[in-house]
Amino acid sequence: MLKLGNTIKYVREAKGLTQRAAADVLGVSDVHLCNLEHDKARPSADLLKKMQQEWDVDLYVLSWCLHGDIKRLPKAVRRPMGQLAEAWRSELERNRILKGT
Repeated sequence: MLKLGNTIKYVREAKGLTQRAAADVLGVSDVHLCNLEHDKARPSADLLKKMQQEWDVDLYVLSWCLHGDIKRLPKAVRRPMGQLAEAWRSELERNRILKGT
């Protein structure tokens, strides 16, 4: 199972949000968000849906792109998955630049 904590933090920071601001938008406490980012808690399905709606990203897909082992995929899928991972990194970095963070 992928741990989503690093990905949640990565997206939050790319969106230029503090933990408190992100928690307010998501309707959770900043303590809970901190626990999620450090993999001390797991997000509920409803919270994952809220994150997807607010941040416009599927955290499981992004987490796999950023932290998954491409070598475990069938050879025909490795290159496209690598391209998808790079596209997500570029999009989030572009977002970070536009936000000025």
